[in-house]
Amino acid sequence: MNTVDRSVAYMDAAMRRRFSFMELHPDTPPVAGLLDSWLRKRTEEQGVDPDAYDDSHVRLLDEINHLLADGSPGDRSFRVGPSYFMQDLAHTGDGALERLWKTQIIPLLTEHHWGDGTDVEAVYGLPALRARLNIPPPANAGSADSADDSANQ
Repeated sequence: MNTVDRSVAYMDAAMRRRFSFMELHPDTPPVAGLLDSWLRKRTEEQGVDPDAYDDSHVRLLDEINHLLADGSPGDRSFRVGPSYFMQDLAHTGDGALERLWKTQIIPLLTEHHWGDGTDVEAVYGLPALRARLNIPPPANAGSADSADDSANQ
């Protein structure tokens, strides 16, 4: 154990002695079901017909966490929480979800799988997950992606 590891271990022990901790895991209350209820309330507040509610964000999050759980059985320490999908970036404008995926979800999962040989895009890429879950891409998703790509050139 090097000096940095020891000092982090001391700090961790000191924090645990002074504070109580509550696990907020995506599979257990109060976090389980949070995204679904938040999206339903948001739909209602926007005056959208409740029958038109789209649960694709919830299904995508559940699938990511299912894949993470299968990839590391017995390790509950790494899952994706609902907060990624509870920000305006995930819901505003054409290609919003695609931008969220490109700028936040894929980089997070790439870092998690660093060096283990996982093809993150093939496993967790938005097109792959949509195909696996039978979620059609939005009609204008292709134009948003090309607009993002041309803006980056």
